[in-house]
Amino acid sequence: MSKPSDIDLAVLQNSPWSKDRKWNFLPETDSTNAEIMRHISSHPPEEGLVVIADCQTGGKGRSGRVWHSESGTGIYLSMLIQPNLSPEKLSIVTLMAGLATAIAVNEFIPQPAQLKWPNDLLLNNKKIAGVLCEYHATKVPAVIIGIGINVNHTQFPADIKDIATSLKLESGLEINRTTLIRQLVTQLDFQYDELKNNKVQTLIDNWTRHSDLFGKSISIKKGDQIITGKALKLDPLGRLILLNESGKEIALDSGEVRIQKK
Repeated sequence: MSKPSDIDLAVLQNSPWSKDRKWNFLPETDSTNAEIMRHISSHPPEEGLVVIADCQTGGKGRSGRVWHSESGTGIYLSMLIQPNLSPEKLSIVTLMAGLATAIAVNEFIPQPAQLKWPNDLLLNNKKIAGVLCEYHATKVPAVIIGIGINVNHTQFPADIKDIATSLKLESGLEINRTTLIRQLVTQLDFQYDELKNNKVQTLIDNWTRHSDLFGKSISIKKGDQIITGKALKLDPLGRLILLNESGKEIALDSGEVRIQKK
């Protein structure tokens, strides 16, 4: 099992970055997103602030789920950004962060992981990473990007072992978390610059290239409703366009996707 010391804050602080930023490493916290939220409540938002934890006691997934966050194994990281975007365009930030995560992770493994709309990264059809973005309305609106990556886990709790996996379990490789964090933040910076330069379609095209979802029959659970059809594409707002069984195209801004087995 990897040791907490493989996250080296000094290496991250002293790496060449395109912008100044503050780093904060915590041996343990409830949630890195919550840590940044608390920071915002007592300080002006600082774009580029990165909080990393060796473990989380209350890691957050989508829809109120818990993100399994044992010590010494995973990457649990949040970054604060201040994009000039309205809350309804938050989905673009989620796609941006997912793309950055996919590109970074795929530098370290022989078989590429695939993005699953809207915020998961899968390897061999099991989840290895997830993104949770939270909008915070301050004088200058801020977005907290939370990313969890299963890196060197060798086992998972019984309730998620059939749907979750790690880079180590799938590739057999022990990955240094500092090196992966550095690659992840580098990609986040790059993709965020692309977003600020209004290259939204480029971002969506690149996201699509890192996903094997399109053209497949899927079902989407949205509240109590389940919609089935074929995944066609993402629209310019990052919504999933589904061709339903009546032949009508539907734009979905959220939902739980399941790929239909043949």
